[in-house]
Amino acid sequence: MSSLEIRPAKAGDSTAIAAVVKESWLSANKDLLPGDSLSQLAHSTHLSTMIAREWGHIYVALADDTIVGAVGVNPAGVIWMLYVLPGYQGCGVGSALYDAAIGSLKQAGRRKALLEVLAANESALAFYRSRGWVPEGRRTEHIPGFRFTAVRMGLALA
Repeated sequence: MSSLEIRPAKAGDSTAIAAVVKESWLSANKDLLPGDSLSQLAHSTHLSTMIAREWGHIYVALADDTIVGAVGVNPAGVIWMLYVLPGYQGCGVGSALYDAAIGSLKQAGRRKALLEVLAANESALAFYRSRGWVPEGRRTEHIPGFRFTAVRMGLALA
């Protein structure tokens, strides 16, 4: 990776962002999902539709002019996604996106940030804990063929 740029997403980035999110999420969670659920998610178009609506609250990471990561943060102070393509993980892309998200929340005057992460995603939990996030609760969801637990985390910004 010769250059890394973090910038606000543009409307035309929606398809590329959805592809990054899908590939990253499926890679990170492939051992947690049954095969039929994994296949169904891999072929879903729901993500592209949601990203197209929310692009105004997303920052993207570009490596050599290609979107390789994205972070979504809403006005309520929730980081609702942070994904980096598997081949770019461990290179500082996630940290740069994270810094952009936290910077935008501080600039907006937020005093606290919130997020949820799958309890089984140990690398994501470690990433956030190393930055001062603390667990604040759990919730369990059921989708056909799969049950998961998410950890709610918080970070004081002020």
